[in-house]
This record gives sequence, structure tokens and C-alpha cells, in this order.
Amino acid sequence: MLWGLLLLAVHPAAAEKIEIEIPIFTGGEGGEFFISVARQYEKIRPDVKVNLYGDPRMADKVRVRVLEGTFFEATNALTNYWPLIENGDVLPLDEYLDGPNWEGDSTWRQSFVPGTLDSYTHKGKTYGVPFALFTNVIWYNPDIFAAHGWTAPKTWEEFFALCEKMRAAGIEPLAFQGRYPYYAEPIFASAYYSRGGLKAYQDFRNLEPGSLDSPLTVEALEVVKRFGANFQPGAMGMSHTESQREFLLGRTAMLPCGSWLKSEMLGKIPEGFRFRAFNLPMLAGGQGDATAMNAFSPCYFIMSKSGHPREAVDFFRFMTSRAQAARFGKMRDIPTAIRGVPADTLSSDLADVAALIANTRLNYGNDGAETFLRYPEMSQPFEDMLGGVLTGRIEPVDAARTLGAQAAAVRGRAADPDAIRVRHIGKPVLLLTLVLGSLAYLAVRLRRGRRAGVAAGAGPGSGGMRLRLADFARFVLPALLVYSLFVVIPSVRAFWWSLHRWDGLSGVGSMSWVGLLNFERLLLESDGFWMALGNNLFLMLVVPLFVVPLAMFLAVCLSRGLWGSALFRVVFFFPNLLGTVSIALLWMHLYNPQGGLVNSTLALVGFSGMEHFAWLSADYLYWALIPMSVWGACGFNMVLYLAAMQGVPEELYESAALEGAGPWRQFWSITLPMIWDVLTISIIFLIIAGMKAFDIIWLLTNQRPTSANHVISTRMVYVMFNDFHVGEATAMAVLLFVLVMLGSIFSMGVMRRDTIEA
Repeated sequence: MLWGLLLLAVHPAAAEKIEIEIPIFTGGEGGEFFISVARQYEKIRPDVKVNLYGDPRMADKVRVRVLEGTFFEATNALTNYWPLIENGDVLPLDEYLDGPNWEGDSTWRQSFVPGTLDSYTHKGKTYGVPFALFTNVIWYNPDIFAAHGWTAPKTWEEFFALCEKMRAAGIEPLAFQGRYPYYAEPIFASAYYSRGGLKAYQDFRNLEPGSLDSPLTVEALEVVKRFGANFQPGAMGMSHTESQREFLLGRTAMLPCGSWLKSEMLGKIPEGFRFRAFNLPMLAGGQGDATAMNAFSPCYFIMSKSGHPREAVDFFRFMTSRAQAARFGKMRDIPTAIRGVPADTLSSDLADVAALIANTRLNYGNDGAETFLRYPEMSQPFEDMLGGVLTGRIEPVDAARTLGAQAAAVRGRAADPDAIRVRHIGKPVLLLTLVLGSLAYLAVRLRRGRRAGVAAGAGPGSGGMRLRLADFARFVLPALLVYSLFVVIPSVRAFWWSLHRWDGLSGVGSMSWVGLLNFERLLLESDGFWMALGNNLFLMLVVPLFVVPLAMFLAVCLSRGLWGSALFRVVFFFPNLLGTVSIALLWMHLYNPQGGLVNSTLALVGFSGMEHFAWLSADYLYWALIPMSVWGACGFNMVLYLAAMQGVPEELYESAALEGAGPWRQFWSITLPMIWDVLTISIIFLIIAGMKAFDIIWLLTNQRPTSANHVISTRMVYVMFNDFHVGEATAMAVLLFVLVMLGSIFSMGVMRRDTIEA
């Protein structure tokens, strides 16, 4: 407290308030406590205003601010902080850690549980402030265990034997957050650590040669495979809250999750439910410490280039005081990384977790963001392999071999960033051929149009209205300037960036020219880019095959005066009034493998095998998008077609009827030709939407799509904000622009026909 009073003496004028901005990620910890801390601190420091605000999607906003260079004072939003640390954007805290804590009875460094400051220590300096302490455990239902006389296992062998007993008793062993394969990372880590010891696991995280394609990796992945074989049916299609609810309702006996479980599920916990937990099991006969825990403490980082970093430090000294840590434990029932907090601050539901923390001699967990801290490019392949092994789609030995090859590629790129391994030839050749062909087609059309205009006598003096300079300046120039400012200039700059290597953090002056290297890497080397492009093509080509015919059928029915057509028009268009987030939440409930409307209906009509089908799992996500796209896009396209049909003269249909033409013949000979231009526009819109798809994929995968689920837009965001490869990400943006143009030109060329006038 003395430190805070000294700072107050430096800023005595309450009228000159200092504002510190702290955007926080509000996950299992929530945001209520931190806001209350901010208000309490403002009473102690009336010269300071704490602008603290939270959002579960804060990481996206923080990454944009970081790239802009408009730094806030501090944040805990999950992102890759190592480039920021190495660039000097994160404040080293040692000067303050070696000073007094808030109570003044020890140093601030001594206030933290040993080891919790180590995750973000670099070259002898400490950069992160820990607070909540999250321990990965296996939660279990004590009533189910007591009813059958089961006890908590200590080894993986005992665990899998217990799962067999549960199945024999008709009880599902495990709920799991299957749509997010990274929830299996602690399972892998415990097996790898317990067999090989701490040094071996650290080598794995540091991508040491031979540590990924090793017998240790294979054995750990075998544990992951057996773990996945004991999931509740449909688990791979469930989100974290859905699977956790299954556990709380007693439909499974166990659930792997962190110590944030109770806090995250407040308001959804059945009355009388009791929480018990046991440590992640170990492999028998291994080298790991049986008391070791897999835990992490998400850190807060103070930005050195913000306006008031010293005041931000003082705020966090206050927040990490014993009194505030105790209040947090009582409010959220989550342990903290602060020493000396009374044990009774946590409820009896967290007694097992508290005992684990008290008895542990070692922590082998990560920082909660990435397994490979210094090599974020490895996170995606690792999660891909975890997902494949969990479902049995990839064998552990093959996964280990793939991880070893990926690790070698990442190390090679770090050693020689200009080197390219050519992995694709046919696909780039085909793509470039299509691009050049489309450009040639566009040039021919423009030339023919110019010749046709000349032949028709178009040009100056041909009767067309000429725009005077004053009218141009008044009506066209403002719009042109705005369009140039927000579209043309950023587009040109993006293309310029795509020709450089840049991390987006170290200033424009640090950009290095690489020419077409980023494009060559995407087209010739990147498997991820081609998988993402394949998903875009799926959305661009397959979805319209379902949307257009159905929208056309509905429009025809409504145009013929179907009973209740006015009501149907409103009902079919209604999905277009909903936001993307609402649509995603709605369909997540419909696709829920445990009682969702889709599976329940399919089972009811005789498809019993679909009762627990995991629609939103990584393997089936894009097929699940077809009904969602039809539901969301049919209404808008139906309205377009209906408006065009209502412009067709009725006498044409009457004449056709007199000639003996039936409804089908009238549609093909009159309706379709008359609305052809609108149909073309509709298809172009659908193609562009397929190429630009982003938000629904991003939401359904919790911002962590697997390589097989990425589209170009999501991969572009991942590469830019996770890997900080701005040049490669902007190269993807340029290619996306070219592909959208290509798709539009191709569609117009294929569907071009002479306009028919009534």
C-alpha cells in the first residue's frame, strides 16, 4: 500500500485523472470480480480511472490493437506474446517484482506460488502477472462412484479398467468437448511427462529433434486414442458447455476439464450436485513425479508502449493482494496463484483441487494458450493430430511421424525463412491457368464491348450526356475519395505487404522485401492453404446447388398466388433478420448429439443410427453447413426471384396457356428467360459468399478451426494473429480477391445470354 501512496503523491491533482485501459478475456473467471476491483482501486487512487472491460472474444480485438500499435495498458487476452516480448512491447516486471507487495510484508515476487512466474521468463526477465490458477483434472460424479464402489484411479491402466467397468454397468464413462480437440492436450501431456519425465516433455515443447517422432509420442497418443474410445456417443460434435452439462446432469461419470468448471457453469448446476476430482493419471513405471500437476495461470501483460504502464503495475499489485485473491476465491470458487490465501476461501467442491495444489511438487503445464510457445506454427498440426487420433481416423504411429515431419519443416523455416519445399505442382498450375484464362476472357469482352459501342455510334457527340467538371466534383468526387480511402488504398497497401516479410509488430521500417516468396509458399508448399481453398470451393459450388433450386421453387409457388403466400414470404425471409451469432447458437442446439432436434427427428423417422450423430465435429462440419446455408439463404434469394417474376407481364402466360403450354413449359420458356439476369446476380452473390465465408466457421469452431475446417479467411486471420506472418496473410488476402474476381467472371461468362425484354 505504501507504494501506491508514493505514486499518489506524484499525481496529487484529482482533476488530472490518469486513465488506464485494461481489456480482459472473460472466460471461466467472469468479469464481475475484476470490475469490482477496478472500482475499489479508484477509491484508493482517486487520481486514476481504470477503464476495465471484458469480452469472451477479446483476443480478436486485442490482436487488431496490437497490429495497429494503439496499445492499451494491460490485458490477459490469449495470443502469442513472444514476438511482443522480443520486440520490447511488453514491460519487464522485475523492478516491481523485487519491490514490496501490496501489504508491504514481502516482495511482490514472493507473493506468488512458486513456478507460476516461470512461464513468461525470457533472458532472465519476467513479463507476466499470474492470478487465477487453473489445474487440469478429471472431474467425477461422487454419487455414481459411491453407488458402485469405485475409487479414483492413479494410473492410466487403472483408469481404462475403470471405464470398462462403467460400460459394463451401462454408464457412459466420459463427456468431452469434442469440437475443440485441444481439450485433449493435457491427456497427451500427462502421458508424455509421466513416461519420459520433465526434461523429455520440455524437449517436446521446444521442438527438439527426435522428440516428436519418438516412441514417447506414440505411447502418449495411444493413451489419447484409448481415452477417445470411452467418450459418450456424439461427444466429438459437442461444445464445452454442452459436454459439461451432460456431466452435470449425471449422463456421464467423468469429465476432463480445468478447475474453472464450476465457475464457468454457474447457473447450470443442478441442485445438490457435488464436485469431486482426481489428478490426471500417470503411466505406471514412468519417470514422472506422481504428485505433479498439469496447471497454468493465465498471465496479465503490461504494455511498455502504453500511456501509463507504471499505474497499471500498481493496479495489479492491488489486484494480487491476499485480500483480493481471497475475495476472488469466494466469488468464483477458483484457486489463485497468490500465496498465503486462507484455504476456506474455496468451497468443498474444490477441496480435491486445493489438496492437489497443496501437495504437488512440480507443475508441467503450459501457459494455457499454446503447447509450443516459441513455435506457434506447430499448434495447428498438433491439434489436427489430436483430433484425428481421438476419433481413430489417424493411428498414433502415423500421427507421430507427421508431427516429426511438421516439426522439421518449422525448424527449417526458422533457420532459413526463404527456403521453400515444393509439395504441390498440379494445383498451382491449374489455378494460374484459370486466373489467366479469366483475365483473357475479361479483356476480350471489354474489347468486344468497345467495338460494339463504336459500331453503334457511341462516343462524344453521339447524344450521351456529358458530366461537367463541377458536377463531377459535387457528386462523384466525394464518393470516389471515400471509396479510395477505405478500399483502394488499403488494397494497394495489402498487395505491397504481401511482397514483404513482416511480423506486424516491429514497425513498417523492419519489413524486408521477399518478392513473390509468400505467394510461392502458399501455392507450392502450404497444405493448409489448399485445404482451405477446397473448403471455399465446397461452399461456392455445392451450397448453390441446394439453395438456388429450392429458392426458385418457393418463388414460383408464391408468385402463383399460393394460399398464405404473404405469411410464407415473411417466414422464409425471417432467417435473414438474425445475426450470425444467433444463427450459430440456434443451429448448435439443433445439431446437439444428445437430444438435438435434428438427430431426434431423424431417429424418429427410422434413422436410428443418427440418434447421436456428431454433425459439428471436424469430420462432418461442412455437410452440416448445407442445411444451415439453405435455411439462411433461401429466403433472400426467393425474394429476389419473386420480385423479378412479378415483373413478367401476365399476358405472356395467358398467351402461352392459349397455345397449350402447361406450367412447366411456361416456367422454362417464359419465367426463367425473363428473370435470367436476376438469377445470374443471385448465383454470383452465392459464389462470393462462399469465397468470403468466415464468421460461421469461426464461431462453430470456437476460433480454433482444424486445418481440415479452415477457409481462406479464417486461415488468413490465424496466420496473421497467431503466427504474426503478416506478409503471408496479406498474400492470402490478395489471392482471395483474385479468386472472388475469377468466380464472378466465370459465372457471368457461363450464364451470359442476350437480354429478353417484354
